[in-house]
Amino acid sequence: MVTSTRKRKKPEDSVLGIHKRNGIWQDGLAAVMGPELLERWGIAEDAEASRVREIVLLRLNRVLDQFPKPEMPVIVWTAYNLGAASPGEESGVVRRLERLVGRGGVECSVRTCARRFNDIFLPAVVRSLSAEQSAITGEDPARASRWLAGNIRPGPPETAAVASGLSTAIRRLRSPMEPVVKMFLDGPVHGPADAAGVPLAAKLDTRGEWLCVFTGERLLAAYRESTGADWSRIGRWTGRDVVRMAAGRIFPTGVLIDPSPVLGAGADATLPLPPEEIARLAREC
Repeated sequence: MVTSTRKRKKPEDSVLGIHKRNGIWQDGLAAVMGPELLERWGIAEDAEASRVREIVLLRLNRVLDQFPKPEMPVIVWTAYNLGAASPGEESGVVRRLERLVGRGGVECSVRTCARRFNDIFLPAVVRSLSAEQSAITGEDPARASRWLAGNIRPGPPETAAVASGLSTAIRRLRSPMEPVVKMFLDGPVHGPADAAGVPLAAKLDTRGEWLCVFTGERLLAAYRESTGADWSRIGRWTGRDVVRMAAGRIFPTGVLIDPSPVLGAGADATLPLPPEEIARLAREC
């Protein structure tokens, strides 16, 4: 009896082959991924090629949700050959990025594009594999199918009106602060919680303690997958509830809305409400 000695690739290694050759359109994508990565992402080994692409697109997009820089989606999907060339064109990542820069699709060099993809985005995808993978349900597969059928990059997350409006206001800072805060107070938020359902506080170096909450379950899931965070429980509250709980803590505590796992992401991705602002809001609630 002869047994195979070929070593099975780890999911963390297999995921690094998806962007190669003609990217998400490459023949035998499931074989490139391997059985362990397929299982990790909830893809049946006998799934049709179209189904494999749909789920791969959705998993990658959930990681991408955490990157605030406007050029990152263009760079990432160009690397994966989505919305960048014809599906049958096997041009390679570097050539695709060269065309992107040559057309003026981004205001940075090919080298910068490659660095952001290889040194920032790909490590985030690898880290996401160590976290529990959130379920893909509802309209997600149909949405991915439309993106693939049109060979277009995914659009912004389609969430509830209040959560979507608040998330947009925070990320783009196109609304005055007071209306944004009011949307936060009145709307639902999600975040890591302890066994009693109370938000978990995070210590941020010398900046004290903060309650981290998200304006949509999808944003929380993307953050969890990007960072590998292992929370035993997820809570759901109103923003007003979170303010009151933060104000009632012994230590001065702020609230961080839609935190980003990307170091140095800045105010365009996150709305911080420091302890003094929390104290003011609590008096008005």
